Amino acid sequence: MATSSEEPSVGAARGPRSVAAIAHRPFAVVLAGGGARGLGHAGVLRVLEHEGLAPAAIVGVSMGAIVGATYVLNPDWYRALLAADVGAIPGVTRETGAQRATRLRAILASGRALRHLLLRWGVLTPARPAIEALLETLTLGKRLEDARIPFAAVATDLASGRRAVLTSGPAAEAIYASSALAGILPPVARDGALLADGCYADVAPIDVARALVGGGPVIAVNPSPGVPSPPPRNGLQAVLRAMDVSVQHHALVRFGQADFELRIRLPFPVATIDFSHQRTCVAAGVRAVRAQRTKITALLAPPARSSGTV
Repeated sequence: MATSSEEPSVGAARGPRSVAAIAHRPFAVVLAGGGARGLGHAGVLRVLEHEGLAPAAIVGVSMGAIVGATYVLNPDWYRALLAADVGAIPGVTRETGAQRATRLRAILASGRALRHLLLRWGVLTPARPAIEALLETLTLGKRLEDARIPFAAVATDLASGRRAVLTSGPAAEAIYASSALAGILPPVARDGALLADGCYADVAPIDVARALVGGGPVIAVNPSPGVPSPPPRNGLQAVLRAMDVSVQHHALVRFGQADFELRIRLPFPVATIDFSHQRTCVAAGVRAVRAQRTKITALLAPPARSSGTV
């Protein structure tokens, strides 16, 4: 997904593990959704490894599931994520804002987007094969059971309205399901369920992560912290704003259940499918860990041994 030859720096060394692992409590990481902003997770995981703080389990939602599954299944995960070619996916390009707006207006004028929304499963239905092929490449065609540490992808069953926790089966299918935005991409039909983006049911599955790590500490990474928005000026903006408020309040409750919430703050707004700022998002993840390094190491420090006397 790279748009520049410059790699966000996390230290002098280039390997996946730059320093020897240090003693720390086993911990789990929850990687929340956020579309293109979720590429900040790659920066977070890169720095944690550089600091010798490798997670013992990962739970991913939406883009967090894509990054997390690549991390646990692909030995060259970091470079694979940054090199992934989203330009081959119809509707997801590296256009500038003006170019994208012009193209979207043309699509809407032609009625194609409306037909895909009303007669098929979503406006990016034609892009599904290309997206699935990309996810197969990132995860090397492996299954979730092949992960080097426990991993779960979380999706939403649109049939029952319940959360679906996926820990087995083809990895590409699971993370596609976890990131299939309703009205944008078709859901995955699996065992009577219709699986779509996990954020609808649970934006931050802290309980799933805590179970995977045996009750140990959980760090939840939030790539979409709430930012002030201008008041709505029409009915459509009011509906979208109301939905955003609902999601943010749900996120506030769920992230509050983690032992530590790591917030990734971007220097400017990045739209969900705007992959023209991948390097900026990764760099923001790097900065987030560095800024909270003291608190993270304190949280993960092993319990002090008692020096009791006989």
